[in-house]
Amino acid sequence: MARSRAPSSCFGAKKQRLDEETTSRSCVPRNGLSAPGVVRREMCYFCFDVLHSHLHNTEPPSAPKTFPNSSYPLFVTWTYGKDEKLRGCIGTFTAMNIHSGLREYAINSAMKDSRFSPITEEEFPHLTCSVSLLLHFEEGKNYQDWQLFFNAVDRT
Repeated sequence: MARSRAPSSCFGAKKQRLDEETTSRSCVPRNGLSAPGVVRREMCYFCFDVLHSHLHNTEPPSAPKTFPNSSYPLFVTWTYGKDEKLRGCIGTFTAMNIHSGLREYAINSAMKDSRFSPITEEEFPHLTCSVSLLLHFEEGKNYQDWQLFFNAVDRT
């Protein structure tokens, strides 16, 4: 059983409500930790753009130049409404390039999470997106060697 020793680097954003003057350098991950050079609000923007193009059958956005294309295990989470109710969350424990990973999992988490029906155009304006990059994996001592809301767990 592998687990992430530290919380994932995660940034959540509601694209249409972000202050355009705030720079990506000043973003704070949801877990309160900073991951300089890794987490960028533009990752959430990119997921919104990917989902928008999918919903409207238009060309997908090109690879962004606003954040690096490093490899990390990652998850994309969609929540809905003011209560931010979970609407989809899918990712991978296998490290992959951020650009292609976000492109793939923005769609998969929105359309293929078996717990939910696919996200619709009508829901799009009410969505919030979170991107989680998983860091610092280590072997767990046993099945109880993890903390709720702190570790990501791979049960393999």
